[in-house]
Amino acid sequence: MKVTIIKTGINGEGIGYIDRVPVFVPGVLVGELVDITVVEKQKRFMHAKVNRILKKSPLRVQPKCKIQHKCGGCPMMIATYEGQLQAKRDLLKQSLIKYAHVNPRLIQKIIPCMKTLSYRNQCKLPCAMVDGRLTTGMYLPNSNYFCEIYHCQIHAPGLEEMRKQVLEVLNRYHYMAYDYHQKQGIRSLIIRGFQNRYQLCIVSGEHPLSQECVDELMRIPHLVSLWQSYHTIKKTQEMFGNKMIHLGGERRLEFSFDSLTLRISPRSFFQLHSEQAIRLYQTIASMVPQHNDLIVEAYSGIGAISLFVKDKAKEVIGIESIKDAVVNANENAKLNGVEHVSFLCADAADKLTYLSKKRSIDTLIVDPPRSGLSEEMLYCILKSKIKHIVYVSCNPATLGKNLFYLQEKYQVVKVQPIDMFPNTPLVETVVMLSYKK
Repeated sequence: MKVTIIKTGINGEGIGYIDRVPVFVPGVLVGELVDITVVEKQKRFMHAKVNRILKKSPLRVQPKCKIQHKCGGCPMMIATYEGQLQAKRDLLKQSLIKYAHVNPRLIQKIIPCMKTLSYRNQCKLPCAMVDGRLTTGMYLPNSNYFCEIYHCQIHAPGLEEMRKQVLEVLNRYHYMAYDYHQKQGIRSLIIRGFQNRYQLCIVSGEHPLSQECVDELMRIPHLVSLWQSYHTIKKTQEMFGNKMIHLGGERRLEFSFDSLTLRISPRSFFQLHSEQAIRLYQTIASMVPQHNDLIVEAYSGIGAISLFVKDKAKEVIGIESIKDAVVNANENAKLNGVEHVSFLCADAADKLTYLSKKRSIDTLIVDPPRSGLSEEMLYCILKSKIKHIVYVSCNPATLGKNLFYLQEKYQVVKVQPIDMFPNTPLVETVVMLSYKK
């Protein structure tokens, strides 16, 4: 059957309507007329595959990756960059209007990337055996289909070269992909790099790598930190296991970020687009008022945002639940000679509740996971009378739902989208809110 694509879905797929029921079609763009076959039919939605594109969008381009249609990692690579930015802004606008009734005039023009390929500073890729060799790739969503990645266009060149060299060494020592029954083998590779210095974590079953293999890995040029993580839990989204073993080199990866020097452990989060991360943090800092007595950052990670806004407050306190990240953050404050910024390991809602009862908080910065703020966190914020909030979001849907509740006592002042992940439908958003007097 034929359908016209009306809008873009949150996963980058096209959405059309058949008898008022939305049908999700991957690999198509807004405005295209397509011939489809429905592969799944539910009461409220359908999924379909495209047979032919009968009318192409003027924004359609040939993707620069040969496996783009198989891998699923870059669904927006079929559109011009201007088309990608428009789709992301539309996704954000739809969510904020639908869930929070935000005035669309408050949504600024999206801040674009200068670099749309070769930008990613980290890869987290599962391993599999292909033609008798250990390799890395991607599993398509909700499937066991493994797509081997020969060369990734969005990885930074040094990161991609490091991935290939690590696989060469592991294959030389005949390591196999993880076997869930035997709980042996290599499960995934996690590699991160800044300024041509790289940190590798090999996630595996509970078996140590041979010392010979470790020694050869450490001889790879520019690999400065090597870890292994034992991970045998079957059904989990967590990439790392509970046991982390330092095998060689530096325990933490040190790098320069704008005017800061930072150190990071394998489990700690940092933005994947280094150049655009500076623009993101500059945007956050621009929304923080001057002359605060106390700024609190929830979900503070390794402390980069707190250190970025250090000159705007007499004291900055970061709250983070991941112990490794808190250790990194306090070390980073010390490394940069900053005495009035400190970090606590705690649940964000619990610690914010405690702090708001004891202290007057001028500005709260929140950068939660994709699931957004918890009910406990929202309740705490609404009870706290914090003067200003800067909300950093990577998920327009949960942002819209959270803003709906926050607008009970806070006014949305400005919404600034930033493109952090070209060729994907993901968009980062910074929202400035002020307490209603």
